[in-house]
Amino acid sequence: MKQLLPSLKLTALLLLLALAGLTVTTQAKTTPVVTWTNPADIVYNTLLSGTQLNATANVAGTFYYNPAIDSLLNAGANQELHSWFIPTDTVAYDSVKTTVFINVLKATPVITWSNPADIVYRTLLSAIQLNATADVAGNFVYTPAVGTKLNAGPTQELQVTFTPADANNYNLANKSVFITVHKATPSITWNNPAAINYGTLLTATQLNATADTEGSFVYTPAANTLLKPGYNQHLWVDFTPTDTANFITNNETVLLTV
Repeated sequence: MKQLLPSLKLTALLLLLALAGLTVTTQAKTTPVVTWTNPADIVYNTLLSGTQLNATANVAGTFYYNPAIDSLLNAGANQELHSWFIPTDTVAYDSVKTTVFINVLKATPVITWSNPADIVYRTLLSAIQLNATADVAGNFVYTPAVGTKLNAGPTQELQVTFTPADANNYNLANKSVFITVHKATPSITWNNPAAINYGTLLTATQLNATADTEGSFVYTPAANTLLKPGYNQHLWVDFTPTDTANFITNNETVLLTV
């Protein structure tokens, strides 16, 4: 009973003050000081983490974020990040809402493409050489294109431009590789001539080699040579291509019986 007396006295005092026309107010809540600055730019595919969602307050409490941690934002500038701070002492402190802004930059696709193996002149470029891949969906455009015949030469550049299907979140990407094109060996066709009788001079009937490219033939023995009688005598030809930039010289041997 003694413990109730102070409370009753306070209540009575408040009633008297109210009857006298006086207003009694309670203490106003304090607004916590929340510190949160605009995060550094990130690149698309970077999930939100404590690096960006890192607000602090000068009193104890809990932060709630929107978008939440592990959210994936699309590329774009000045995107809003919101936080709500709920103080532990909700009697003395108000809740606080804070907004900051973040830039999400477009990502650059990763193109995988190694230098192709060497090829020989007259080999047309194909998917064997033009075989780049990317870590996202999209379209490849090659320079030179499929079906191109490169001249012979070392470390020739092949280029690709990759256009991502998701152009809103990814940049165009480019990559170059290098290929060596070796000179081709002309193919010579020359069959063993039919046997001849002694006294028959060598002519175009025996010395009739052909090649799969333009060029000149030099025979050993030469035309109009008189061979001695004998079996399986060697006839030799050296072929020099007209296009020496793309072909090497070649030779061939056949056998002739006199």
